[in-house]
Amino acid sequence: MKKSLLALAVAALAATSFASTASATTIYDKDGTSLAVYGRVQAVYYSDEASGVVNGDDKEGSINASGRLGFDLRSQINPYVAGFAKAEFEMSNGNNIPDNAAEDNFYGRYLWVGFDFGQYGQFKVGKFEEAIKYAISQTDIYDDWGCLGLAGNDDRREGVVQYQWNGYGVDVIASYAFAKQNEHLDGAYFLGENADLDYSASIAVGYTSPDVLFGPIAVRAGYLTGEFANDDSTNVASAKITTPSFDLNGSIAYDSYDQFAIGVSWGSLNLGPYVAAVYQQRTFDVDYSLTVTPTTGAAQTASASGDIEMSGYEFAVGYNFGNGLLVRAGYNHQNYDIDGLDTDAAVIPVYVNYNFNPQVQVWAEARFDAGTDDDNDINNFALLTNGINAAENVFSVGLRYNI
Repeated sequence: MKKSLLALAVAALAATSFASTASATTIYDKDGTSLAVYGRVQAVYYSDEASGVVNGDDKEGSINASGRLGFDLRSQINPYVAGFAKAEFEMSNGNNIPDNAAEDNFYGRYLWVGFDFGQYGQFKVGKFEEAIKYAISQTDIYDDWGCLGLAGNDDRREGVVQYQWNGYGVDVIASYAFAKQNEHLDGAYFLGENADLDYSASIAVGYTSPDVLFGPIAVRAGYLTGEFANDDSTNVASAKITTPSFDLNGSIAYDSYDQFAIGVSWGSLNLGPYVAAVYQQRTFDVDYSLTVTPTTGAAQTASASGDIEMSGYEFAVGYNFGNGLLVRAGYNHQNYDIDGLDTDAAVIPVYVNYNFNPQVQVWAEARFDAGTDDDNDINNFALLTNGINAAENVFSVGLRYNI
């Protein structure tokens, strides 16, 4: 029978009466061809709950070291067209890297090549985030503990083509991503946020005003739609959902997804005050095969179609004093809804950074629980927060050298 998931659960109960990079340095520039290099080396201490280090029954704080190296390339083809490319690589000591990264922990973070047509826009193809990233980026201002309310922040897809135009304060971005396997997809928690995808298409627009008092006002919006690979067992996941009245056990098959986002900011992160807010909603169309087991009474098995919705909103404030010191704080909220069964996470990120000079910086960052559900409708809520339960207070302290 075909019902919504919530209707299925209600029916079962009735039968028994009862979810920052530094600027690049140009090392070659001649005859219209240039090469710039940028990167960083850093060591970060993560607190007990955040480090991923387990010693018996205890979690212990630890230090992670990593590096990043990037190249920006450009060559003028004729007075109207230039070619450009970027290659950015991540190097890690084995922690906090994507599941699909190379075993030696050296992998391409961004890889693209394209044409710059000047006033007529840019075209590029390769590995990067889709257009929706532009609409959600205004509150992405932390190193470790932000972006809890965002979906798409970490979705660097391979095989993306994108066109971008900007002028008169207006930005227009359109992207299309071709079929790929084992791609990261924020919010697809039951799949471990890795899925085989058929395609996705996205568009984003925005307007940035001239300075108003302490800085420009920027308004952005974006939309994305995509399909999972058909008849692919990797897009089917086991699921267990626990509520006070019943348990749901079975499988969830992902079919398609879409997302919209809006954001606004005022000011600049480079100097003085900055305020921003973003709202986004990503919805997955899924098919269920579930057994509903009430607290008392017989279990009922049925199929169902429905939605999984990951929505969130974020507020951010920051101040760059211009003397090397900057501070940032905000509020992140995520709601995870499975056809009416939902759970919430709410946190307050706080960030303090000091730049001794453009190369050397230190920072401290923390995330404080601000009302995350403790008795969750969805089992193992830690899956919704990259393996770290949002109800846990965590912090990190880092030292970085920028190339």
